[in-house]
Amino acid sequence: MEASGRAAIGNQISRLKPRGDPVALTLSQAPALLALRLLHTLALDESQRFLTTTKSSYKLMHATNSEPILTYDYTRDPPNEYPEAHFHLHGESVAVQDMLERCGRPKHKPDDLHFPVGGRRYRPCLEDLIEFCILERLVEPRPGWEKALNESRQRFRDGQLRAAVRRSPDIAAGVLREQRWQVIEPDE
Repeated sequence: MEASGRAAIGNQISRLKPRGDPVALTLSQAPALLALRLLHTLALDESQRFLTTTKSSYKLMHATNSEPILTYDYTRDPPNEYPEAHFHLHGESVAVQDMLERCGRPKHKPDDLHFPVGGRRYRPCLEDLIEFCILERLVEPRPGWEKALNESRQRFRDGQLRAAVRRSPDIAAGVLREQRWQVIEPDE
């Protein structure tokens, strides 16, 4: 963690390599066809008690030439009008390029588009991207992958739920009351 209270997490990340190295997606000695580049930037939240993700990026790429295929990006409080959580689909699409040209954006490419995906709390997690690669038979999984992946994804979702409850205690209390829980409001 830096003196600023921020930490960056990635594979082989350093000050000289702030994006780190991609992780090859292979189980065998055969050369990987795909790789993932992962980056998380963390900081303490407003309460100075909980680590929160301020930025994350999961890039699925060709292992041989690092050409991107798709990217999930998240930027908490982005400096522009784009959604906090979004994905980019890299590559060429005649239909998308035609749409961009018809809408007066002829110099843009399909990967310039920011497709929204769930916002701050309900964005995709790394496990979703790994599951995509497995279910679409792009990579070979290890035995027992489903259990490990689902447990890890549930930990992420539980953390998101805890954060949502901390940010919206009145809504959480209301839902619990609807379920016939007794909820006692804290003293001021």
